[in-house]
Amino acid sequence: MPAFVAPLVGFALGALLAWFSAVAAHRPGALRAAEPRLSPGPSGRPLALVTLFAVLVFAPVCAYFLVFAPDWSFAYLVDTRRIPSAIDLLLLLLDAASVPAGFAAVQAYVATAGAGPAAQRSVRALALLAGAPLSMALIAVIALSRRLALDGTYRQVEGDFGVHPVAGGPLGYALLWMYTLLAAGFAVTVSALLRRDPGGTPKTEPHRGAPPRAVPSEPAPAAAPPRPASEHPPRRLGLGKGGRPNRPG
Repeated sequence: MPAFVAPLVGFALGALLAWFSAVAAHRPGALRAAEPRLSPGPSGRPLALVTLFAVLVFAPVCAYFLVFAPDWSFAYLVDTRRIPSAIDLLLLLLDAASVPAGFAAVQAYVATAGAGPAAQRSVRALALLAGAPLSMALIAVIALSRRLALDGTYRQVEGDFGVHPVAGGPLGYALLWMYTLLAAGFAVTVSALLRRDPGGTPKTEPHRGAPPRAVPSEPAPAAAPPRPASEHPPRRLGLGKGGRPNRPG
């Protein structure tokens, strides 16, 4: 994207990410209800996610046009061959820092603004800190739209020779590809912010009902003690006591 609007766009993207970070998305349907869960300041994990988006997605997209289309990136207003490389490095650092700066600005505004409920404060912060930079960037792009629609060098545009329209050319396809990557990276970052678990929130297990009561089991019947063996010897058929026969005579 053009270098003169990249920090404004980055700041607005950071403000949008801050609003998504404030949405209570750990419950089903909370995004549709848009119930913000506000914290006193930016916590570590959301700010780290936003910083990764700025460093791995937004800054490389801005760097591509500074390296491969520098004259177009400055809307052919200056000859980029006269710009020191340190200026490009500073612009890249500014682009990377603009996203977390917008994120922290919204968090700080919502935490310090005491008037109105939390939902109104979050919407007010989003409209102010995201809408204003996007409006300025849009005005600048519209004002320089004729120059940004040309693909060439600074000398070609100033001399009005050898220029080509951006649409249908290599620069046009590069713009389409880079903006697609930027949108995909933004969507992935939003998804990660919405799916995170809020720190310090105890996890509750689903209610499974009362545990079954233990039924006391009846004691097993005591085994009957063994009968003592008879002291008398077993009697045999036809024999009396002492082994004598029972027959008379």
